[in-house]
Amino acid sequence: MSEPLPETPRPLAPDAAAPPQLWYAWPVRAIELWLEADGPRMSAAMSFYGMLSLAPLLVVMVASLGWWLDRAVVEYNLLAQIRTFTGERTAEVVRQALASAQAPSEGLVASVVALLLLLWGATGVFAELQSAFSRIWQTVTAAPSRLGWRETATLRLRGLAYLLVMGFLLLLSLVLSAALAVATAWLGVYFPYRLPLLVLSEGASFLFATALFLGLMRLSASPKPRLRFLALGALLGAGLFTVGRHGLSSYLSGAAVVSAYGAAGSLVALLVWIYFSSAVLLLAAACAKALEEQAPAVQPGSR
Repeated sequence: MSEPLPETPRPLAPDAAAPPQLWYAWPVRAIELWLEADGPRMSAAMSFYGMLSLAPLLVVMVASLGWWLDRAVVEYNLLAQIRTFTGERTAEVVRQALASAQAPSEGLVASVVALLLLLWGATGVFAELQSAFSRIWQTVTAAPSRLGWRETATLRLRGLAYLLVMGFLLLLSLVLSAALAVATAWLGVYFPYRLPLLVLSEGASFLFATALFLGLMRLSASPKPRLRFLALGALLGAGLFTVGRHGLSSYLSGAAVVSAYGAAGSLVALLVWIYFSSAVLLLAAACAKALEEQAPAVQPGSR
């Protein structure tokens, strides 16, 4: 009587053979991408470019909003928002920069040259964003390529169009903030609990930050993650920005930064704010790339 043949082990199913994905795999990968692309150094560079582009950026935004609202009202509300986040002295620096950028030039040629320099400076930070996103989203074998003059001009025109869209979103934010302020003052007498209104205000700020981050990432001309991963990255970045801005504003509103740097304390506080915003934006882009890498491969013909 022959001995029974040994059973051949059954191959494991693909799902069973693959190691389970850890829930913290994509956050670790996002931080790795952010550090490999020199996120802290790029944020510092963007804070410098953002400081140089701040005054023309605000001038273009105020001019676009001036089509619907009074320019003085727009400037007042814009400075009020900056004052709430960063303090009185930082808002004064922004006000002086805005007033200096709006100083009229003498002569037609000087006015045209000033307008061109204004538009070029306002869109300068978007060119730096292009380089930052390219370093985060590029593959291992891809080499960073320099943009030609046509691509650079196209990118700056897209940045100018984005400024107009951002101005429209800011207009909606100002209208919503005014409506919430009126509702809070009216309901404060009859409804002492203002928590729902505060939650609504924070929710509106969160949605505005999400739209801002998503628009900036979509502006990039380099190969980027798919839209749903960009949206998830924008949501994560907006959440981090909403939580972090409260701690940063409470720190910068005190006298620690101003007393340490003297007269330049307000400028340093504004640089810290731009650095924080740039770092969160680049981390949101890294989260979008990490989420796309961790997602299962898309089958051909499927969406």
